[in-house]
Amino acid sequence: GESVKEERMLMEMLLVSLAAGRAVMDLEGALKATYKDHGIVSSKSITIPGLAAPLHYLTAGSSSARHLVVLFHGAAFSARTWQVVGTLDALANAGLLAIAVDIPGYGNGSSGKQKQSTPGRQQLLQQLLRQLNWRDKVLVISASMGGSYGSPFVLQHPEQVSGYVSVAAVLDESAQKASKQPSVSEVPALLVWGEFDSPESSKARSQQDAFPLSQKVVMPKAPHPCYLKDPDAFNRLVLYFAGVAKDQPASIQGLPMKVFAKWN
Repeated sequence: GESVKEERMLMEMLLVSLAAGRAVMDLEGALKATYKDHGIVSSKSITIPGLAAPLHYLTAGSSSARHLVVLFHGAAFSARTWQVVGTLDALANAGLLAIAVDIPGYGNGSSGKQKQSTPGRQQLLQQLLRQLNWRDKVLVISASMGGSYGSPFVLQHPEQVSGYVSVAAVLDESAQKASKQPSVSEVPALLVWGEFDSPESSKARSQQDAFPLSQKVVMPKAPHPCYLKDPDAFNRLVLYFAGVAKDQPASIQGLPMKVFAKWN
């Protein structure tokens, strides 16, 4: 009867989800296998008040660079994902300082096994910048769950943000409601989606509402972690948004770029 149909439908949805998950892992595995390490990326840890373990991160680029990019990975990934995708190398080669955070409680546990509370997530980037003694603006890149770290900082400290790249990222709605910063409307935001994800969803619309100065782009035939499908196009897109590349990738829907990071 109906219950059997529902069970079959749920099972089919589960199988599709599992297959999609395997396909994503296969994409990352292929990138890991082909990534050429040129010695640009180094591994570091730093003590953050309130964290049970030191915060681990990967970094690339000169410490004397004037522009900083901080990246937060998705729940199924780690800081190394941003390395094998080539994003850290690309940013460093363009003269930027890049830091990819290993989020506590995720990945391989490089920053400890304990996940953070919502207030802990909301404060982490501000604490990290304080520990690094970084006082200039920062470009924030968040993928999926990483938005629970990136978006609160962008919403609560827009004056410290040169730009925000959301890759189907979570939007911290409590931080959005608590934010009394009118300058959020001046934060340039690049909203990146994979075609096979949900670029027309209510989640996508809420991102556009949160960041009035935003541009949505869609990577063709790409899954939720769209940067895995065409890393070169994704990296060129980020560099172009950051103002350090001459050419924008032709393969991405939603271009030409009209919104750019503002470093000054």
